[in-house]
Amino acid sequence: MPRRSLAALSALLMIAAITFAACSGGTAAPANDATTAPSITTPDETAASDATAATGGGVEGNLTPGTSLNACEIVTSDDVAAATKATDPVAAGTLKENPTSLSPGHTECRYEGEFGGVIVALTPEDGANLYDAARGAYKDAADIAGIGDGAFNSDKNNRAFIWKEKVAVMLTMFVGGGATQLQVATDLGKAIVEKL
Repeated sequence: MPRRSLAALSALLMIAAITFAACSGGTAAPANDATTAPSITTPDETAASDATAATGGGVEGNLTPGTSLNACEIVTSDDVAAATKATDPVAAGTLKENPTSLSPGHTECRYEGEFGGVIVALTPEDGANLYDAARGAYKDAADIAGIGDGAFNSDKNNRAFIWKEKVAVMLTMFVGGGATQLQVATDLGKAIVEKL
């Protein structure tokens, strides 16, 4: 075949390939990549992907809570009475829902009485990350052995953290009488872990 005919045939083939790609609504695949199949996403897969992105997917199992309990159920007034050795009954806690982008199920419960006060902050979805961050931030953190996947107390900050699987509980304690903060944190930590 003469060179002119080969050049004309190549140009026609190139125009045909470009026209086909434009008419099909896609982009032309690289000439040497015949094994790449187009990606097809169903509406259900798109919805699931959008839901994952909206909830921050990838954070501790896609934000699925590790418990259905709220803060006033994970630590009850009876738990507080027993841990603080309160002589009078402890009134029911005041529940406050406090969702965040990293913890849609975050709740707080406040207990007050002659024993002092206890604030329970429950993060049911991302306990490991919260616990690790808190453990590194409290300089006087003292580990409490044998409770869940981890527990520590900080006398300086009046706080203790309890962690088991996906759940973390932060206790803020102002206790008086014969109970020490470490003992209250230990007793409440055991009560929390028993419910998980």
